Amino acid sequence: MGAAPAADQPAESGPTVVPAGDTTGLLRVRFARGTTSGIVNDSLRDGETQGYLIGAEQGQVMMAHAITWPVRERESAPAAATVRVFSVPDGSELSAPFGAGALWSGRLPATGDVIVRVSATGATAYTLAVQIPRRLSVGAEHPTAAIRGSAPSRAPVDYIIDGESGRTLAASLRERDPATLHVYGLDDGTQLAPLSERRRLWAGRLPASQNYVISVVPAEEGAEYELSIALR
Repeated sequence: MGAAPAADQPAESGPTVVPAGDTTGLLRVRFARGTTSGIVNDSLRDGETQGYLIGAEQGQVMMAHAITWPVRERESAPAAATVRVFSVPDGSELSAPFGAGALWSGRLPATGDVIVRVSATGATAYTLAVQIPRRLSVGAEHPTAAIRGSAPSRAPVDYIIDGESGRTLAASLRERDPATLHVYGLDDGTQLAPLSERRRLWAGRLPASQNYVISVVPAEEGAEYELSIALR
């Protein structure tokens, strides 16, 4: 029986396996108090793979996004990144609904550590953003939620809700909040309030039944905000 493919190489078939519990030299990504994101700035040499440790709980949704930057000024385009996630206890690769790419998202099967591995098509600098949204219970029994918070960094503060097709969602920030909204479907990526529009209010009917992410994107460190969510 042949050996399992290495962790930084694509699997030809079936799940990829890395040595169980092999966390030697891996940086642990930590979330500052009050945030739902961990941010790491790093770089890769040609053919290199970097790994990171993340601690999470069973059932939590995690998103890991590697945003690449040119290594040298005036380069036409940065290298393309790939993010893959592995279980620490048994070394198995966790599947993502949309396959391999720069963004991995999925529901974590167990409580404990996972390994996030970043590779690229060439040497590159990159920012790894790991997000674990807070789940809110908004629905028939509790149709509204109001959250007051302070963003200790400029990383988004993320919330997730269950939404059913045809129901009306309204998300808003106070006018004086130094923050904007980003609202999108987690399963299909549908952008309801794109980040580029810098909205403080979005209201409308949900196009599909799925999880929806409502992100508060602060304009500055220490930004205070009040987020109101209604689902009817």
